[in-house]
Amino acid sequence: MTIGSEFNAKILASLAKAVDAWTRRAASDPLARWLSRELGDEGAPVRLAIGAWFPALEMLVGAKEERGDWPSDIDGRVLDFFRSLMRFARPDGRMATLDEEAMTAEDLRARWERLARAFPGSDAARVLGWWFPGRRTKPISPPRAGWSSSKHVLGALRVNWTSRGDLLAFDQRAGASATRFDLFGSGHGWLEGLWRPPGGDEGEATAIKPVAWRTSSAADVVEWTFRANGLRVKRVLVLLHGRRAALLSDQVDGVKPPGTLETTIGLPASNPTVEPVSDSRALLLRSATGGKSAQVIPLGLPPLASETERGRFELDAERGALSLSQAATGSRAWMPLFVSWNGARHRKKLSWRALTVSENFKIRPPELAQAARVSWGRSETFLIYRSLGPPARRSFLGCSTTARFLVARFTPEGDVDPIVALD
Repeated sequence: MTIGSEFNAKILASLAKAVDAWTRRAASDPLARWLSRELGDEGAPVRLAIGAWFPALEMLVGAKEERGDWPSDIDGRVLDFFRSLMRFARPDGRMATLDEEAMTAEDLRARWERLARAFPGSDAARVLGWWFPGRRTKPISPPRAGWSSSKHVLGALRVNWTSRGDLLAFDQRAGASATRFDLFGSGHGWLEGLWRPPGGDEGEATAIKPVAWRTSSAADVVEWTFRANGLRVKRVLVLLHGRRAALLSDQVDGVKPPGTLETTIGLPASNPTVEPVSDSRALLLRSATGGKSAQVIPLGLPPLASETERGRFELDAERGALSLSQAATGSRAWMPLFVSWNGARHRKKLSWRALTVSENFKIRPPELAQAARVSWGRSETFLIYRSLGPPARRSFLGCSTTARFLVARFTPEGDVDPIVALD
């Protein structure tokens, strides 16, 4: 699928014709056909690039303003489109995954409020009332915040609708091997731009397919697969609710060791300061304003470079990205990054280590299953497990599971409290 500027222009031109048919002749069929063709799951556009969503929705709202109410089924689909647009909004009102030019806060507010006026009394209008205080809205339940498509690699994991909430948005519909994504935590942008595939620079990808999507009060998790650079990649994103943390990981199949896999993850254009975390390979991102920080932790590498080389985790200043490289020791590899933006947590000593995984009392090799433990002091510990081969009942640190992916909390009492799992 190609989502270039010329392709988007054609889709918007077809929408303009459908809008013209409605405003001139009150013909609703062209609008209904356009919405049926271009909108997929819960109103999210199937082919249109995220950067064109706002203009498309403004054209639709303009048609409603000019001629008055249209059929209820069209109104419902356009409201679904509005909800999808909101899910991909950054805390400042701009759209996620884009390199947008700066726009004044007044202009952004005016654009959003025009859309909200087209749907008075809706759940979407109530959310806009939270974003821009002063608007009177009905006290009704808001729409679900987190969402991911079941047919396309497109989604927005978010904890809630507040402007200081957490957001992890991603889009890989265009056929490129790099994922466009944003990670905002507590209203600050920490990672942004392109997440390139292991095994080489960005290029084309094939067999891009969603695998799993789960949402609960504890976490949002999404998984998809694609092929790039002769490798099969299984990419997983997890946003932990209320814990100010996320996980980004790649499982890579088809590796030909010995060798090194490398991936890069973009940084925001605001360029947060990047510095090492004391006595570890983790990196600290420090925001330019507000005194906020985030730790990015390469769980697949030993904490100290002196223990064994096995790879690197560093700033790639030329690309404006974080670069992770890991030595490949088998036909499968796992490249997880844990991100934390909890300042109180960061004042404690960070540590992590790989855990021994056993099955039927036998230790399993890293190309079959891996687990890691990450801690801040003695009060907070997370466990992350990935079955790289066929799932089976395996054990690590007193935990036994048949899941192929697991994130859990390890309590000070020694209990394992699962947060999210994929079977």
